[in-house]
Amino acid sequence: MPLWRLLAAGLLLSLLCACTGLKLVADHDAEAAKGITETSAEVFAFYDKLIDARAEPGSAKLAYAGYAADWGRIETRIRVMEVREAARPLNAESQRIARTILEFWQKYRAAHQKNGDYPAALAAIHRDRFQRLFTAALVAERAKGLATADADPGKD
Repeated sequence: MPLWRLLAAGLLLSLLCACTGLKLVADHDAEAAKGITETSAEVFAFYDKLIDARAEPGSAKLAYAGYAADWGRIETRIRVMEVREAARPLNAESQRIARTILEFWQKYRAAHQKNGDYPAALAAIHRDRFQRLFTAALVAERAKGLATADADPGKD
């Protein structure tokens, strides 16, 4: 096949692809971003409560029973966030982040329940991990809201 035909076919294919409106990521969802922010605030408040309780002079173990309602309420919020992300098409990165947040939450909850205590050093480390994860979730959501000119270098 002559070179000019290959180039013409390539050009035609490029033009057809440009006109398809191919979409690779979900649209920005302001409600999802709000849910992420509200859930992260609850997680941070929970960890601050654990850290403050441990810092009190003469503090005893942080028994799971004293925090069970908080663990359950926040896990429900995280599950709702995960369901919301899973229901949106073309949303794999946000789904993965939400699933990771839930898995860490369940892991830390089970350890607290099993050990009957939550060490202060771990509480600070875990809070910081959740901060990184929730930040990643918000960044992923914000990226979906980029203007077309900012999201597609080919349209510049």
